[in-house]
Amino acid sequence: MNLNAEMLSDALREHGFQLLPGSLREIPGRGWVFAARGPGRRVVGWAGEAGFPPLIAPLLHESIPIGRYRVNLYPWIWDNYLTLRPVLSLTPRRCDWPASFGAGDRLGMASAAQIAAMRRYPVFPVLAQQSPRELARTGRDFQSVLLDAAWGVLEAGYTGPFGADADHLQEEEQLRAAAAAGYSLYTFDLRRALARGPYPWEELPALARSVVAELAGRRIETAGGSWILQESALQEAACRYAPALEDVVRWAGILRDQGIDADLEVSVDETEEETSPEAHAFIAVYLQRRGVALWSLAPRFPGIFEKAVDYEGDVTGFARAVTLHAAVARAFGGHRLSLHSGSEKFRILSIFREATVGCFHVKTSGTTWLQAVRVIARVHPGLFAELYAIARAHLEESRRDYPIALRPEDLPTALPGHPEAALADRAVRQLFHISYGVLLRERGAAIRELLERHEREHHAAVWGNLERHLEALLK
Repeated sequence: MNLNAEMLSDALREHGFQLLPGSLREIPGRGWVFAARGPGRRVVGWAGEAGFPPLIAPLLHESIPIGRYRVNLYPWIWDNYLTLRPVLSLTPRRCDWPASFGAGDRLGMASAAQIAAMRRYPVFPVLAQQSPRELARTGRDFQSVLLDAAWGVLEAGYTGPFGADADHLQEEEQLRAAAAAGYSLYTFDLRRALARGPYPWEELPALARSVVAELAGRRIETAGGSWILQESALQEAACRYAPALEDVVRWAGILRDQGIDADLEVSVDETEEETSPEAHAFIAVYLQRRGVALWSLAPRFPGIFEKAVDYEGDVTGFARAVTLHAAVARAFGGHRLSLHSGSEKFRILSIFREATVGCFHVKTSGTTWLQAVRVIARVHPGLFAELYAIARAHLEESRRDYPIALRPEDLPTALPGHPEAALADRAVRQLFHISYGVLLRERGAAIRELLERHEREHHAAVWGNLERHLEALLK
């Protein structure tokens, strides 16, 4: 006998809960699990005759009878997620697909919509993607981000694999927090380590000098010609990167000592200088010699990758650079290239896919937040205007940590008559992109309440926007 979804929905409604119908799934031999919402809370339900998992804090004194089954409801909290993680395939896993796509969710309300977009394309979805700077601005932690992403997986009825990215890590404490939560991808950001400056060549360890000797003169073949790795550029890369790479070695050792088998990415995309082929080759081979398997490298590509706007620069030059970096990746370990700040970079997404021969990782995050802002502008112009005033007053705070050319004088003092049209203004769009922290701090409750009331519009906006990115990337 199957569980009648209509009867379940009616019974839940009598107790003040709404069934999310796409979430209902059968656990063979045990019963059914589903997601539901109550006043201001997320609920996981279990229906069956027996064999209930040991979930804690039931919400009702007695189970709800539905035919031969009994239904119990529990809060969607971390301990209950941990219990259900192996039962419902809610454990983040390593990526074993050629292409992967990261979709950060700063509100923790959009993962189901992101899944709906990505499941139609041949990409591995990375859902719980947040950096420590984003966590600090949103008041979240690695556990809460993963809990929100797993809720989206449950809500969408998705049973496929997904990843969780602890993005732009720069400190051991951050790494350990993500590891404790069970993340599957760790992005090591070398900005802080590189800020210590290059070491003198004479003070580098013998290994760094031997890698330079090994690579000097190597020829890298691409469809557009060949590139010979220059010894002087390799020496410069060794002096700059070798000390910072020891941090990666140490962090990878922490994961290994804990028995964590994870994907490892190195990020140098937010450095001031473009990443040379020699620097890329040195990073890859040095880590190999130190026993670290590199899953992905995020180089600093030529051009401008500002927030909330398309790529600015020489597209042909970008294509040459990506093609060469992809050839270096294939020659030294077969890792993939990662494109950070992939949001709205429609001019280059298909170029990136072609140059990498479909082996890539692309990260987006702020574009999902901007869709929430668009919905607010459409359905509540008054709140949108209030948010704009707050964001404008806190520009200097919000632009901290984000390289962006936005200036106060670029911003209009008053919004146009049609609020949604304001987002066509580059400066306004960029302001909202970087202002999520202060806006959630000042008006987070109002933002979330409005988006919950207009969930269908919010999810449609997120879905459509990500689909536009994926079409540009994979068409």
